[in-house]
Amino acid sequence: MKKNPFREYFYFQKSDRRAIVAIGSIAVFAIGVQLVVDALKTKGTVETQAVLEDRELLGSSVEKSQLSVAFHVFDPNTVDSLTLVGFGIKAWKVKNFLHYRAAGKVFRSAKDLGDTYGWTEEDVHLLAPYVQVGEAYQQRKEMPRYEKKETRNSKSLSQTKKFQTLTLVDVNEADTTLLRRIPGVGEKISEAIVRYRQQLGGFHSVEQLREISIVSPELLEWFTVSSPSAVQKMNLNQASFQALNNHPYISYEQTKSLLQYIRLYGEVKDEATLLSIGIFTKEELERLRPYIAYE
Repeated sequence: MKKNPFREYFYFQKSDRRAIVAIGSIAVFAIGVQLVVDALKTKGTVETQAVLEDRELLGSSVEKSQLSVAFHVFDPNTVDSLTLVGFGIKAWKVKNFLHYRAAGKVFRSAKDLGDTYGWTEEDVHLLAPYVQVGEAYQQRKEMPRYEKKETRNSKSLSQTKKFQTLTLVDVNEADTTLLRRIPGVGEKISEAIVRYRQQLGGFHSVEQLREISIVSPELLEWFTVSSPSAVQKMNLNQASFQALNNHPYISYEQTKSLLQYIRLYGEVKDEATLLSIGIFTKEELERLRPYIAYE
């Protein structure tokens, strides 16, 4: 019988075949491991590139090492541009913010950030948890004359004893000590009332207390306005940018438009003129009327 040369050449003993199978298995395993490692490296490279691209969206002027400044407490009256960019605020909005502040605007709360041209409610909502206004910016340095008077008249009042029966308190004359005698009014509410009174120039109606978010409607029955003459009027034709802009009823854009009109066309003569040039609506003027004068 003739022998098959190929069979003889490729013939292996049983022990040889086992060794070949073991070597082959090891080789397949090694190749598999290498493929997995290569896949992980590729994924890591893609993810790293994606992170870098996201960071670039914050602004090309900010170095990647500077992004660590984001998400910490800041005072909007002193914050720098890099911090705002670090939060993801667009560069042109940051520029508007800095111009707005340089014009004399004082930020007394996170809500005031929304007065900046181009800023949205989403921008304010993003930054609000990190805003902490410094004590120097929380209220005006100058105290109106009626505020000085109330301080002298309230020295004999108890600082802790609450009213036991309904007592009407003049919202234009009371200081924080007297206000805290009202049940339900503590330090924060009393300070908020006095601060808002200073910003307005005095209350002409008890209903204006509703404009203070932390004053509940139930508290209004304790207040009265027995001295409406305490309301301070502001001459629109002579007031400064800061005086106009600081009033709660006048926005930044309205301040700019009003001063530009006066510069180009002369003094505003009356309310009808304001309506005709469209700076204020009829409703806005009705609210503003007790606080403005034209000469």
